[in-house]
Amino acid sequence: MTTDPSNIEATEPPSGPGALFRTFDFRARKRFGQHFLVDAQILDEIVTLADIRSEDRVLEIGPGCGTLTLTLLQRGAAVDAIEIDRDAVSFLEQQLIPHFPLQVHSGSALNINVGEILESTPLPWKVVANLPYNVGTKILFRLFEERSHIEEMTLMFQREVADRLVATVGDSEYGALSLMAQLYSDVHRAMTLPPSAFVPAPKVNSAVVQFRLLSASRIEDDVHRRAFCQIVRAAFQARRKTLANGLKIVGCDKGLVEKTLATLGLDEKIRPQRVGFEQFSELARVLLDAQELATSSDNAPPQ
Repeated sequence: MTTDPSNIEATEPPSGPGALFRTFDFRARKRFGQHFLVDAQILDEIVTLADIRSEDRVLEIGPGCGTLTLTLLQRGAAVDAIEIDRDAVSFLEQQLIPHFPLQVHSGSALNINVGEILESTPLPWKVVANLPYNVGTKILFRLFEERSHIEEMTLMFQREVADRLVATVGDSEYGALSLMAQLYSDVHRAMTLPPSAFVPAPKVNSAVVQFRLLSASRIEDDVHRRAFCQIVRAAFQARRKTLANGLKIVGCDKGLVEKTLATLGLDEKIRPQRVGFEQFSELARVLLDAQELATSSDNAPPQ
């Protein structure tokens, strides 16, 4: 039996994440990708990794029952949390808001104006979140768009996604997601989490990935950056093909691509997973100069 959140009355601040979770008598909703992080030691390690200090401004996405939220607040942070589950919103409003500097924004992180929240203070933000598996990369790219307001991000993903984010050239997991992460940040995997750290336990391991965001990006020119994104996505949509063959789908001349690769000291028959960030960037510049690309402003995350 579940409890109507409107009947919950908070009399004292919860003593810790475990006590808070025991008060939250609701089932995780599969459609929201909910897996509540309940291991107090791991929660403390994550907040320590994020270097949360008194008066830090923190954005959290998908707080759910608020175990991570509470750990952040107990370190002295002021937290803005975005939560799509209305029951969870009501629970947080009653259990945490009376006692801590917390604002809860009800809705999807993909639809809420995140920039408006971040613009509420000139101070740099940190983002700490256990992201829903089903929309984690989409949310990540929304956050990349707001990078001028964000100093660091400490985010949880399923381990497969984390492996792709931190992969380097030549790794089997290296691909478009790896390169896009490099475009906007310095990125590394900080820790791996077992399923037992969550309720309900997911079927896969999870990992914490940390991003130190660049104030702009590694490619400052907008047109050059869009061209880079375009060829990276196209290349890895056909990752089993040679790079020159794969880029034919966006109208690039195969001979020009092969010539440019040779100039960069690469095999003309190379596949995209063997091509590094700087080489993709230079290839994009050459193709732009040759008017081989019609760039768009599309910032959709790679598949």
